[in-house]
Amino acid sequence: SNKLLFNVYKPLGRCVAVVDDKVDMHYGAELDNYFKEAGIEFKKMVFSGNEVDKDIKDVERILVAMKAEGVARHEPLLVVGGGVIADIAGFAAALYSRNTPYVMLCTSIVSGIDAGPSPRVCCNGFDYKNLYGAYHPPVLTITDRGFWKTLHPGWLRHGVAEIIKMAVMKDLSLFELMEKHGARAVATKFGTEGDSV
Repeated sequence: SNKLLFNVYKPLGRCVAVVDDKVDMHYGAELDNYFKEAGIEFKKMVFSGNEVDKDIKDVERILVAMKAEGVARHEPLLVVGGGVIADIAGFAAALYSRNTPYVMLCTSIVSGIDAGPSPRVCCNGFDYKNLYGAYHPPVLTITDRGFWKTLHPGWLRHGVAEIIKMAVMKDLSLFELMEKHGARAVATKFGTEGDSV
């Protein structure tokens, strides 16, 4: 029922997307159906979103796939996934035709609060973390907590750690909320299971 993606891609008649392989496993059919029901051609390119796959070679694979699908310079790429996919697909968009826009659909806590809305996109190279990078923010960032229900506890804790890091730096009240409700947030997968937070 959400019309945000519809409003971006319906006028274009199609959507080319980079989708995390784990997201595709859990939600691929729902994504396919969303665009089918909207009457929007959907070209899905599935890539691994693991840290080991955050290399310049992975960015190059995305660039080649974008070219094969004929992505136009001003056509916003849809990026669906967590932090690694946000980084490498966002970086690919920055490089493709010198600055192609992209829409970020965040499926993890870290991508929803950090990597997704961030203007920083990057990848590893020559065994150095984030050796290559650019400043290229998404034109639209969407965070849907519904994706968090399939995150395993380690990824949830990673998200909580990211929230705490941000709270320590900028927001005492957020830190106090996490101190009080953090365990329950993880137990309920941020309100997507059981009692809401």
